Amino acid sequence: MAKEKDTHRLVQDFMGFTKRQFELQEKLIINLGADIRDLKEGQLMLEKQLDETQIVLRGVQRAIDRDSVKIINHERRITRLERTR
Repeated sequence: MAKEKDTHRLVQDFMGFTKRQFELQEKLIINLGADIRDLKEGQLMLEKQLDETQIVLRGVQRAIDRDSVKIINHERRITRLERTR
């Protein structure tokens, strides 16, 4: 009888321990899901910022290219004018 009670108590303790471990793992999985969502949101924000930066840089690049062409053309004109003198 005493052995049966000890065995029953051990089984109950084990089942309680197992239940607590599963509950802990469930909480960890829920937290992990929230962390993954946060990372995805952060990644989307960074991608949007990158796209905006690329748009701005393309505009700057075009402006620089236009200015470079104007400077080169201006230098050619100056060179021609100096030669004619």
